[in-house]
Order: sequence, then structure tokens, then C-alpha cells
Amino acid sequence: MTRKIVVRAIRDVVGITIGCLVFALSFALFVIPVDLAPGGGSGLAIILNHFFKVVPIGITIIILNTPLFLLSLKRLGKGFLWRSVYATVVSSLLIDAIVPYTHGFHVDMLLSAVYAGVVMGIGIGIIFRFFGSTGGTFRFFGSTGGTDLLAQMLSERIGLSFGTTLLIIDTAIIACSGIAFRSVTIPLYSIVSLYISAKAIDLVQEGISFSKAAWVVSAQPEAIAAKIMTELDRGVTKFTAAGGFTGERKEVVFCVVPQSQISHLKQIVHEVDPDAFVAIMNVTETLGLGFKELGTR
Repeated sequence: MTRKIVVRAIRDVVGITIGCLVFALSFALFVIPVDLAPGGGSGLAIILNHFFKVVPIGITIIILNTPLFLLSLKRLGKGFLWRSVYATVVSSLLIDAIVPYTHGFHVDMLLSAVYAGVVMGIGIGIIFRFFGSTGGTFRFFGSTGGTDLLAQMLSERIGLSFGTTLLIIDTAIIACSGIAFRSVTIPLYSIVSLYISAKAIDLVQEGISFSKAAWVVSAQPEAIAAKIMTELDRGVTKFTAAGGFTGERKEVVFCVVPQSQISHLKQIVHEVDPDAFVAIMNVTETLGLGFKELGTR
């Protein structure tokens, strides 16, 4: 058991470090050269660096996050806190280490916003995958740098929801970037970058879905279930449901199949019961027998 814990800890540290490197590259290559400020503590650090260039951006991010970490020690717990501190410090130092080698590197503002969002999101997504069960709370490190924690503390005091408080803080920081850099385009492109980053994080965490879930309501559930199991080699789950209008009880067949089998599934249902009701939806991620292993990150 001890050996497993050590191996898992090493794997998590390596994974978080790789994510930090990707995140730092996004900042050094695409964010800093065009003065994008994608919200949060990282965006605030870029604004402050515009006026106080003596202090590097990475060090500024660490300084801004330090009081928030101290204030949230009880809220986060030591186990989560050390991961957060490690990721924040490593990514910030990597930003400062890479920036000197990117002087003269300049990409069109639109391309910078798009690629900053994609690469930043990939980096944060990798960190999420190695952050354990508390990964969701870690968003404050990445795109918003510390404002998630600040929003949590403020929302409890001012009576607004967490989401609304966070939106107000991030909007204020992005707006300040427009004032600081005397530009209308920088805040607009920063919003684009932040949005793309959020989508990229979801993509890395959840993966690209190639599975479909089907709910089949039919008068012949046994026959449909049998053909799915024999012809598609897929498991099914059956449960009883009642119609909301008629109150009639029917068996519902539920199954998850790869996208390549969905046409065959519809053909099976049509052949057995042309009057069946079928609902098909995308599955974000499928874990278990016949699909990806449950322990896969």
C-alpha cells in the first residue's frame, strides 16, 4: 500500500509539473507578448507588470496568491494546499524562465487569443487530471489565478452567489486591462481566450466523446435487449417506468454503444418494434467493461 501511495504521488507531481510547463508556455508565447489579461490573478499580474516592470510576472502571480493561500488554509486543508502552492510556484517560475527566450516572438492578436486559450486550457486540464478528487477547486490556479478563492470568501459576506461574484471580479480585471493598456481590443480578445481555455479544459478532462447513450421505451424490451447483447455485444440495463399521461407501465432499455454502432442499434429497434420511443444522447465519458478502464485518468 505504501509503495502504491509513493508511486501515485510521484505520478501526480510529474503530471502537475508537465501541466505547469504547458501553462507557462501559453503565457510566455501567446499571452504576455500581446498583453492579454484573461481574468484572475494572472491577468492582474500582467496589468501590474505593465506599470512595475521591475517585478517579473511570475513573481507577481506568487505574491498575489500568497495571502489567498494563507487565508484559505483551513478551507482547503493541507493536502490540497501543498498541491496548489506547488503548481502555482512552479508555473510562475517557469513563466519567468521562459519569457527571456521569447523576446521578438509575436503572433497576430486573434491567433494569440485562440492559441493562448487552447494551450492554456490543455495545461490546466492536465493539472486537473493529476490533482486528485479535489481537482475541480483548482481552477483558481489556472485561468483565474486566485479569484475563485477570493470569490468564495466575498460571496459569503456580500450575499451573492459564487458564480456571480467570480464573474464580477474577472470582468473587473479584464476591464482594467483595457484601461491600463488604453485598448478596447485587448479586453475583447482576453474574453475570447478565457472562453476557449474553459472549453479546452473540459476537452482534456472529459475527452472527445465517441459514445452514445440510448434510452428505448418499447412494448418488446426483452427482444430488443437480446438483439443488442447478441448482435452488438453490448450490455443493457432494464428498468420499469410509467407514462406521465397514460400511467401505463413499460420496460425501458438503456445501453451505451460506440458511435459506430448507433445506426445498427436503431435498425434493431426498428425491426423489433417500429413504434418504440428512442432517445439518443452524447456521452461525455464512458468507463467500465467494454470501454475505457475505470481507473484511467
